This record gives sequence, C-alpha cells and structure tokens, in this order.
Amino acid sequence: MFRLITLFSLSLLLIAFSQIKKEFDLQVEIVAKEVEEKPKLSPPQNLPLKVSEPMDLSPRLLEPPKEMEFIPVARVEGNGLSCGKPKDAIAYKFGVDYYLKGDFLRAERELSSILTMPSPYRPMAEYVLGLMKLKEGQRSEALKFFENSCRVPHRYRDSACELYYALNFGLKGSVPKNENPLWSVVYEIKEKKTYREPNCQEVVFKNYCDYVLDFVKGKVREEYKDSTTLRRAILLFQTGKLDEAERVFLEYSKPTKPYRSVALYYLGLIALQKKDTNRAYQYASLLETINREYANSLYSQIAQRDVLLARITYSITKDPSFLELAGIIAYNRGDYQLALSNFLEAKSIKYAVYSAIRMGDYKTAYSLLEGKREKDREDYLWLLESAYWANLPMEEPLKAVKERYPELYKEYLGWSFFRKGDWLSALSYFEDPYYRALCYYNLKKYEDVLKVLRGIDHPRARLLKAKSALFLGKPALARSFLTQNSPEELYLLGLSYFMEGEYERSIDYFKKVPKDSPFGARALMKTGDALYNLGKVESAKEAYWEILKNFPEDPLASQATLALLGMEERELPPGDREKLIKSYLQKEPNSPYAPELKYQLADLLIKRGEKKEAEKILVELFEGNSPLKYKALLKLASIEEDKRNKAVLLYKVYKEGNSEESAIARRELVKLYEEVGDQQSMAELLEGGDLSDKERAMQIYADIKRWDKAQAIANQLISLGYKSPSFDNTLWKIYENTKERNILTALTKSQDINLSAKAKLEMAKLLKAEGKPMEALEYLVDISLNNKGAQVYNSAILEGVQIFLELRLRRDASCFLERVDANTLSREERVKIERLKKELPKCEVR
Repeated sequence: MFRLITLFSLSLLLIAFSQIKKEFDLQVEIVAKEVEEKPKLSPPQNLPLKVSEPMDLSPRLLEPPKEMEFIPVARVEGNGLSCGKPKDAIAYKFGVDYYLKGDFLRAERELSSILTMPSPYRPMAEYVLGLMKLKEGQRSEALKFFENSCRVPHRYRDSACELYYALNFGLKGSVPKNENPLWSVVYEIKEKKTYREPNCQEVVFKNYCDYVLDFVKGKVREEYKDSTTLRRAILLFQTGKLDEAERVFLEYSKPTKPYRSVALYYLGLIALQKKDTNRAYQYASLLETINREYANSLYSQIAQRDVLLARITYSITKDPSFLELAGIIAYNRGDYQLALSNFLEAKSIKYAVYSAIRMGDYKTAYSLLEGKREKDREDYLWLLESAYWANLPMEEPLKAVKERYPELYKEYLGWSFFRKGDWLSALSYFEDPYYRALCYYNLKKYEDVLKVLRGIDHPRARLLKAKSALFLGKPALARSFLTQNSPEELYLLGLSYFMEGEYERSIDYFKKVPKDSPFGARALMKTGDALYNLGKVESAKEAYWEILKNFPEDPLASQATLALLGMEERELPPGDREKLIKSYLQKEPNSPYAPELKYQLADLLIKRGEKKEAEKILVELFEGNSPLKYKALLKLASIEEDKRNKAVLLYKVYKEGNSEESAIARRELVKLYEEVGDQQSMAELLEGGDLSDKERAMQIYADIKRWDKAQAIANQLISLGYKSPSFDNTLWKIYENTKERNILTALTKSQDINLSAKAKLEMAKLLKAEGKPMEALEYLVDISLNNKGAQVYNSAILEGVQIFLELRLRRDASCFLERVDANTLSREERVKIERLKKELPKCEVR
C-alpha cells in the first residue's frame, strides 16, 4: 500500500503534489507564504437608510365644530338691591338679567365692573362676557374670556373650557393639552396622530363629540361628510382595502372637491402599492402645484423602493438627496459599481469612497480623497489605506498627517515599510501587538509570534498563532488556539490532524468547511489526499473530480487532474491535458465523469482546428443520451457551416434542452434567422424571451404588418410597465393601425413629450367626440402643463379653447389661449389666435 505525499501551505498557501513513497516514509512539509498581508480595513457593510414612512393625513381632516355648544346662563334668583348685598353680587345679577333680555351693552357694563375687583363672581362674569362676544362674532375676544373663565372652578367651568378649546381649534388649528374626555382626544389626534374613542356622556359639545367619535371609527356623518368620508377612505387604505379606498379618493381628486390634495396623496400611495409607479409619479406631479409637502413625501415613498425609481425621482425633482438614496440602496444590496456612480453624481464623496473600496478600486478612492479640500481624520485614514493597497506613494499623505494625526502617521509609516518587505523596520513603528506579530511571521520568527500574541485572543491573533505553531511542527499547540467558528479555522484543524496522520479525523473537519468559502477547494483537495492515504482510492478520485467540476478555474483543479491521471508533478498545458484525457477515457470509458472529459476533448480539438474529430465525439455524446447531449448539440451547431443544418440543431436544443441550454439556442436561432432574413420566425422566437426581446418581436410584427400580433405583445408589455423610447415609437405606429384605446392610454404617459402630447391630444379628441368635453379638457390642460415645446402643443391649446367656447366658458377660453407658445406658431395659427383674442373677453383671474 502506498500513500500520497503532499506539500501543503497555510492560509493562502499553494498546494502541490510531491511524490509517492512507501507508508513508513510519509512526512509533511510546510511551505510558508512569502507575506502575511496587512489586514484590510472595511467600510460599513450597510449605510444608514432613512426609511420614509407614509404620512398619516387623518389629523388634517378633523374639522373644528360647525356650531358652538354651551350651557345656558341661569337667571340669578332673589330681589334686586339690598343693603347687605355686595356690589359684585348685585352687578352679576343685573348683568345676567340684561344678558338674558338681550341688552348686551348694559350687561357688558355691569359684568365688566366685576373684573375690576376681587370677586368670586369673576369667572362666571367672564363666561357670560365670552358668550356675548361669541354671539357678536368677536371670536378672538371671546377666546380670552373663556380661557380666563376656565382657570378656576365654577358652575359654568366645563362649558367655558370646552368653548375655549373649540375656539382655539377654530382660530389656531390646534387644541391645548387637556384632560377633557372629548378635547383630550382631539388634542391626541391633532398633535400625536393617535386615535381613541371619546366618552360623550359628560361633555358639553355632545354633537361635536358624536362627530369625533364617528371620525375615529371611520363612519360617515352627514354634517361633516367630507372629512368623515375621507377618514373612512384612509382607514380602508390602512387595512389594505385599496380598491374601496381608491374609489373614494378618485371622487375627491377632482379640482373642485375639498381636501383634493389629501385624496391625490393617498391615490399616489395606492398606485405605489399596486406597483403602478407611473401613476404614482403623476399624482406626485399634480401635488407639486397644490401641496409641496405631500408631493415630497410621495416622491420619497416612490424613490426608496428601488435604485431606478430613486434616479427617476431625482430626474423629476432635481433633488440630489434622491441620487444619494439610489447610491445607498445599491450599496446595501452589494452593487458597489452602481452605488459609486450615483454617489459621484450626488457629490457624496464619503460614500463614493466606501463604494470604491468595497470594489477593491483603491486608486479611485485615493483620487477622490486627494481632491477633497477639507479632510478630517476618517478622510486621511482612507487616503492612507487606499495609497497602501493601490501601491501609490505615501510620502505626501504621511506628511499631511504627521502633526495633525501623529498616531496615523506612525502606523502608516510602519505599513509603508511593511509593503516594501522591510518588516524589521516596520516593527519599530507598530505598537499594536498583532501588527508586530505579522512582521515576525513574515520574518519566519514563529516563536516570536507566539510570544507577542501571548494572552491575546481575538480571531486574527488566534489564527496567526495557530499557523505559527503548525510551521513549528506543533499541531496539538495549533489546535489549542482554534475554534470551529470560521472556515479557515476548520481547515487548519483538519490540517493539524492530517500532519499527525489522523486522516479520518482530518476528513471530519475538512467536510465541515463550506464549499463556497475561500477554503472550500483546499479542504476538498485535502479530503482527497486523506482518503487516498487511507487507501480509499475511488473515494479520493470522487473528491478530485468534484474539484474539477466545482472549481474549474482554481489552481487546485490542475492538481486534482494530476491526482486523477497519475499524480503528475506539473500543471497541465493543453497538449498534455488532451493526452491525459484520452488515456483516462481509454481506461475508464464508463466513468460518470467520461461525458465531461469527452466534451472537453472535443473543445480542445475544435480550438486546434480538427473539427471532424470533434464532431464524432459530440455526435457520440448526443446519441449516447449523455447528460451533456444538448450541450454537445450546441457545440456542434457552433461549428456547423450549413445554415439549415445549424437551424435544425439549434431548434432541437431550444425545444428539448434545459432552460439555460434552451435560452442559448434561442439566442443563436434569432441571430441565424436575422442573417437569412426570416423575420416571422425571428419574431416568434423573440416572443419567448425577456421584455426587451418581446419589444423587438413587437417591432418586427409591426414592420411586417402583423398588427394583431404586435398589438397583443404591446398590451402585454404595457401591463408589465415596460418602458423604452423605441417601445413608445412602435406603440404609436401600432395605434395608428389598430386604434386600440389601451395603447393610446399608455402613450399618454410616454417620457417623450412629443409622443405623450400627441397621444393626449388624440385622447382629448376622442373624448370630445364621445361627448365628454370636461375629460377631454383634462388631457389638454395636462399638455399645457407638462408638454410645452411639443410639436402639437399649440394645436392642443387651440383645441382646448374650442372646447371652452363650446361650453360657453369664454373667459376660461381666453385664459387658456394665453398659454399658447408664440415662438412656435404657424402663420395659420397666428391668424386664428389674433381673431380669437379680438372676439374673447380679457382674461382676468378672480
């Protein structure tokens, strides 16, 4: 029995086969890597994303009382003047009597006299004075009296307080904090956006309390119909009943309706929940001229969903914060290139640097930081880190931090020596024990590594100690530093047992190393070595073949091939690879790996120009019902010169191959049909592709005037929200030939202002012909607001003027006519406009 002797390294060390010796000659040689590198600093894994929550607009719907409710003033019992009766009591009695008779002038004179003296009647006098001011319409004066009357206990205090709260709400839009069972609820709704049902049993404003109760419940109340209807719609929205809510909001989104901005805002949120971002943008655009706060909130809701939406929102609003948002979304999902481009455009240098470093593009990070005028400590830290990893001169940034940040200067001066391989000099600048240990490790002073890191237990230090112990030939000591918490530690644990000849135990650890980790291929290779040394040759071969299958580009793949095909010492150049494959196939033709090797052999023959030999192998793979049969057909098609034969091969793969093979065959068939000019077949294949392929199919059908097919694909793409400039142009062509209303509706939302204007004008004309002039006007007004500069702009204005005239709205017609673009008028339009201006009244905004 023989054992496989391997030379192996630690961490990122190269594994290479040595020679086969007898069992008693087994030895393990550890080959050290030249350098254990500086640990890389990493920017944050995720950037802070401030998620914008939808606004709750219910508090803005709550209305103040339409009518004031209060406790009536009672007549003071007893006779008039009395010798022993205090003046204030007499004044209050007379004041109340005059008030009840409606003689407010005398009542005010009597009651006001009480305010000039200390009197227990004062709060009641203020209450009556407040009621008089309220009846006279002097609400601000009444507010002051009720506020004072509310401060001390008396028989009318509850009424005075509630009148104070009600007037405060009506005059100032808010309610002071209070403990009243009704008005505390109003305060919480307005100030805290919290909702609880009021207790209406012991309040003065009973009718209003019933309204607030209905408002909280979302129940429609006739005298407050608008606010309660919209509150109900908001609750429907919040409970996911979007269609019911949408119907209500659509009714209130009309220009003449109250709370229109609230309705438009929630319509935007509903559109967003229904993934109709185009409609959400339309509502946000409408809100810009009505309520900027609502518009900005809706834009934020849209933008935070996706990078593309954030960019579209920026293009609409020109607010650079949306560019930064796009960058943050891309960064947090790991698309650092996309994040970098957005951060650069947003001039967010800090985050751009993070993105570049995450990509490993230290030169870009350095360039960005070097060009920054004002730098803080973090800027200099990343500048030095970038200079180190980009292998750029460090003298200038070191000079800049020498006085300002001496600790950075000392550390990175040490790294500058480290980078040059002068680890001895680097030692004198490092204070951190781990960095000092790295220097000793690269100097191959492994005992010093263990001394410096004695008692230090962080993961990097433990790994360095373990590797040093292995280089010292002390696998048991190495294990004392290791846990099972990382792929590298699992690999080193397995390696330590491999050194001791404990192959079964080493395999247990190698198998725990995740295959998708940086140590997956190495652990698999050592598993094969251990299995071979245990005499389990077939199992070892399976391990080596798994390396070839899962890690074809890894340097270990060549070593696995050598292990499989004779344990050769050198990596395989193409010529040797061909010989070894042929030899292996000759010896084991029925091996499960034979199809893959045959395919590789055919590929080598094609590259060398021996197509006939390759064809034989590929046909054999197909006819032998190999798992690679359709992959072989694809390869055959790639070398087939006869276009008809090529088409037959590709079509078979397209129909019978797996999804990946079928997709490749479809792409090749499209190219082939394009070469031979078979547009019908090309379009049919493109229909089965992605959205851009479907668009291309639609264009082809339009070109060959298959309007039914073109229309069907167009409606499918419209329903999916597909957009592109070429798509819109083809849509117009299809519409002109089909008059499909759905296509016209989609064109009204085109990003091309000429196309969208043309579609809106066409829609307006259709609606006018259908007897819907007001709906037609909405499209024409839309053109005047959003499509200035379009070719049909002036035509739309004139069409709108005509509809206003037909509706006998001559002044509105005159005002709409003023929106005409004088710079693009034709002679005929100019004459027509001059005539209209003479006939129409002057536009005056009321």
